[in-house]
Amino acid sequence: MTALRAAATGTAPDVVDALVESGIVAPEDRERALGVVAARLPGRSQPTGSAGNLVATLLGYVGGILVVAAGALLLSLRWDALTVPTRVLALAGAAALLAVVAVVLRRSDRGDGADDAGRRTLAGVLGVGAAGLSAFAAGTGLEDRWTIGSMAPASLAFLLFTALAVAFYLFSPSVPGQLAVAFGAVVTIFLLTDWALADSIITAGLLVLAVGIGWLVLAELGAWRADVTARLLGGAITLIGAQTPLFHDGTSDSSHALAYALLTLVGFGGFATFVRLREWPYLAVGVIGLTLAATEAAVDFFDGSGAAIGLLVAGSVLLITSLIAMRLRRGTEAA
Repeated sequence: MTALRAAATGTAPDVVDALVESGIVAPEDRERALGVVAARLPGRSQPTGSAGNLVATLLGYVGGILVVAAGALLLSLRWDALTVPTRVLALAGAAALLAVVAVVLRRSDRGDGADDAGRRTLAGVLGVGAAGLSAFAAGTGLEDRWTIGSMAPASLAFLLFTALAVAFYLFSPSVPGQLAVAFGAVVTIFLLTDWALADSIITAGLLVLAVGIGWLVLAELGAWRADVTARLLGGAITLIGAQTPLFHDGTSDSSHALAYALLTLVGFGGFATFVRLREWPYLAVGVIGLTLAATEAAVDFFDGSGAAIGLLVAGSVLLITSLIAMRLRRGTEAA
């Protein structure tokens, strides 16, 4: 009854607070519920300044873009004439400006639902920009310390980018922030293993696969804000990791067989997880994993007419997996 009275007379925060108090919504889900309820109560959940906040948010995006574009243009015109310390200071200064604006935006949250969501997303985007500029500054400062062609500066720069992206995501969760963390983590693994290990591609693939599985575990534990996005990203990272051994130098049969085996395991794992959790991204992972494994194995085995055989196998596997997927979906709808 409290929730109903709040819905009839109050704002979105009132409704969500009532749902939390009644135990219908878990306290840790309050912010997500606030965004959903705010969208359903546009007349009362948005304060009178909502239009102004929307304009301010858009101006924030434009301002951030202009800051980055102006800095990039200035540096590109004067880059060769600048000393390394000047380059680093210029990049770090732009990164600090974006980071300060992101912090101010995040601290200005007032608990008014959709407006807070807009500020949070903008803060997340600016945080990604700050992380990128900081990594660029670090890479610029480090490049003179290693010989030309060394992977060390890029590896350490991407490691810094990933760490800052994680920090900004924790500070202001957003989909762009989550994408930045995924991109940074995968690229960092490939760069670090290439720098530290002579024969790194298989190790890199296994590490990326482990990151993808860990990402999905965190998604199911609710660590990522956007559940569907987190599952899609985790599935994509897992598939990339399973596929990576295929690109081992030369034509190693063992590395190819490892890739096919990993893709098959990922595919069956996707179907099994879908049966348990009923979340459609796992169904997509299952279909893609098994299709890639069967198609690439067929192309490899039938070397002479690999393309035609690969298409035939891909079509057959897609038909079979689509039938399995439809049957699983039907079971989900019935449940």
